[in-house]
Amino acid sequence: MAPFQIKSFAASKREKQRRKTRFHTIKRITLLFRPYKGQVFLVLLSIFAAAAFSLVLPLMIPLIFDDGLAHRNIDHLVLYSTVMVIAAFLSGSISVGLTYLNNLMGQYVMRDLRNKLYTHLQGLSLRFFTGQRSGEIQSRLSNDISSAQSTVTDTFTNLITLTINAASTIGVLCYLSPLLTLISFSLLPLFLLLAVKAGKKRRNSTKATQQKQAELNVLMQETLSISGILLIQIFGRKHFAQGQFEAENQKLTAFLCMN
Repeated sequence: MAPFQIKSFAASKREKQRRKTRFHTIKRITLLFRPYKGQVFLVLLSIFAAAAFSLVLPLMIPLIFDDGLAHRNIDHLVLYSTVMVIAAFLSGSISVGLTYLNNLMGQYVMRDLRNKLYTHLQGLSLRFFTGQRSGEIQSRLSNDISSAQSTVTDTFTNLITLTINAASTIGVLCYLSPLLTLISFSLLPLFLLLAVKAGKKRRNSTKATQQKQAELNVLMQETLSISGILLIQIFGRKHFAQGQFEAENQKLTAFLCMN
């Protein structure tokens, strides 16, 4: 088999494995919400309600200009304006409640995730712990869970909200002006391409950031523990430890600034 065919086969195999892992991860995340079906239902209901009230504004504006102002109908103008104000108020109020409910549900999911991870770590063999650097496990348990919190609390809701808003907005645009809708869709592939590229870069950047934060936490755990402090003071390695920490901290800061 030619070398380029071998590389192509290997790349295809890695891509299939990546897709399988991605689907498995999504399935595991979905299972975390199973104990909170009631809260999930309220979140979905709030998203639909907020989207419905937000659509009132673009529907009322043509009526205000074409009916209220064009025909100088004060009663209709007041009615349309009142409906817009009420719809905006209800949409904002529902969004505030949605944020609170979403964060509350996310905290419970994170609690369950920490419990499961800690229980899983307790069941591992000694070989696993001896093969890990001091502080790396604690970093995974704290930093990685904290990073996953934003994904669980925000990404889940944003994905559904954006999907519903996009569908409803397309419907309203088609109703108001099919020609403008068609023109808008002609630019959609360009934005999708940019979004996919930005998403890949963001995913790689987040993974690298977590690794560098873990390395910094490992260094702190090794040098600030009782045994680490004793060794530093006995051998007079205080300045060396400070320099090592500042160098790792500078690497993390430079990486974050570049990304």
